[in-house]
Amino acid sequence: MSDMLYQNAATLSGLTIWYGVLVLLGYPGRAPWRWLWPLLPLAAGWCSFRAVGWYLVTVHPALAPALQQLSGGRTLMLFIQDVGLREELFKLLFAIPCLLWLSPKPAIPRSSLLTAALVGLGFATAENRWFFGGHAEPTLLVGRVFSTTALHMTATALCGAAFMAARLHSRPWAWFWTVFFCVVVAHGLYDWAPASTWAWLRAGGTSWLSQAVVIALIVSFFRTYQHLQPTSSMQPRVALWFILGAAIQYTLSLGITWQRWGTSEALWICARECLLFLPVVTATAIVMAPISRLKRKA
Repeated sequence: MSDMLYQNAATLSGLTIWYGVLVLLGYPGRAPWRWLWPLLPLAAGWCSFRAVGWYLVTVHPALAPALQQLSGGRTLMLFIQDVGLREELFKLLFAIPCLLWLSPKPAIPRSSLLTAALVGLGFATAENRWFFGGHAEPTLLVGRVFSTTALHMTATALCGAAFMAARLHSRPWAWFWTVFFCVVVAHGLYDWAPASTWAWLRAGGTSWLSQAVVIALIVSFFRTYQHLQPTSSMQPRVALWFILGAAIQYTLSLGITWQRWGTSEALWICARECLLFLPVVTATAIVMAPISRLKRKA
């Protein structure tokens, strides 16, 4: 398998799963526009990743010493105030125009949540493609899709929904800043835990703390969705789409690993990562199930 084929297959497989979930959750519009309109905020998220790359090359080198000093030598603080703040701020800056002008029905809370989630998904997709191109290894094929992508998507969604709630005066601005602060800290914890010197936090290519952070964000996302749209006419196929997508992704990950590396050691590493990320996948499917029953109860 060529590098380009591996990079694109690994990236598009994860994008397909989460793009379908967000559209089936009830993105406003009628087919086919319901499936095509979300490409705009998705593209904005892709651009936000490129903007982060520009920042890292042109601005970050000058700020790095000050950030190191502010962290006081504490690695966790550096991850929070550098990685977490940087990525969440850039995603939000690109999400705000989408929320104000690209969202089909910005006054509908569900629309704001899902539009911001698509911006986060676009950022994660661009980041995944970069990772799969330069950091090809069996541990990434499952974790990047169900953990890192979910982190970016749900974090931006929660910040975007809080921003629009404050703008529409249904929540105070203090609520938005509280949500943004919590998301930045969660993002910093997620990136810090796998590199932590605390061995008990690490598990293969991931961390139990990182998984807990992602599960907490996923639960918060779907709870927010239920709160904003308690009588949603969402199709009951969301959980089924995700479960089938996860099964295909697991199979695809093992197949790509065998095709690319062709060793039993690489296949075992990928299988181990599949098991390690099973709690996140299971938790996501579980929180989707009550959402999918809304249609049947309506």
